[in-house]
Amino acid sequence: MWSLLLKPLECIARIRFPFMRKRARLLVGNPNIPDALGTANWKSFLKARDLSRVWGPHQNSPWTPFHCQTLFIAVEYLEKEMVGPCEVDPWPLGAFQMPDWLDSSVLLFVDLPGPKSAALGTALAVGGCDLVCTFNNWPQVNSVISPQVTLSALLRYASLLQEKRTAYPTPGPVAWLCDADRLGTQPGRPGQFDNRYYIEDSVIPGPNYLRDRGISKIIYVTHPSGTPKADIVVQLKAFEKAGFFVAKAVASDSGILHSPHAMDIPERTFTTVGFFKSSAGGFGAPVPHPSSGG
Repeated sequence: MWSLLLKPLECIARIRFPFMRKRARLLVGNPNIPDALGTANWKSFLKARDLSRVWGPHQNSPWTPFHCQTLFIAVEYLEKEMVGPCEVDPWPLGAFQMPDWLDSSVLLFVDLPGPKSAALGTALAVGGCDLVCTFNNWPQVNSVISPQVTLSALLRYASLLQEKRTAYPTPGPVAWLCDADRLGTQPGRPGQFDNRYYIEDSVIPGPNYLRDRGISKIIYVTHPSGTPKADIVVQLKAFEKAGFFVAKAVASDSGILHSPHAMDIPERTFTTVGFFKSSAGGFGAPVPHPSSGG
């Protein structure tokens, strides 16, 4: 039912990444527990193609070009006996009800911590929302941020999505799933693996592309005390200037996605200086010691 990864993943998957030439011994979730359906079917999603397929846009979706593959590909470069799903729901998706304001004119930016974004994304997808993942960094030992916690949530819900995800017969709403922790809180230190990242322009459709597909509302989803990160503020401001209705909706820890309210978006700039892009795609590289150059 869901589209294959097609050429982008096929090409990237052939690459053997210098920093992951050997499988990384990094603990991801719990390899000895069941998934959200109470089964061991999560083990069927330890290949990048299969995991990204259930988390990616619908077949023939116009959003396929924006779906990031990096974290899905990473699952093949980890020691399998150390990889598993997370143990509990990071967000109470069982209490979620699809709100009536969420229709085909809406694009959501779900900007919660990665595991919570995955949980809410699962609930949205079961309700008929299309998905685009923006998880664009590599998990690694001694890293600045921890995408492995997001990966464990993706594994927890993969079989549930395979079984229960629905697609509208006509285009429905779409959710961009983001990790609110992507920017980190400080730069990496020498010897660390700096895998902080930002939402790149290439991951966001342009105004005309959205209008041509019936999108007129951009809703930023965050937790009750959340504020937009600098990288996404720039995008939201651009959409506002282009004439889109831009609003904020709160996803409470009770499992409710509250009605959106117009937001005051500040003028802000964002610098990409200090982030480490990987030569293999996505973000993540060792921080060199001062004496080693580079």
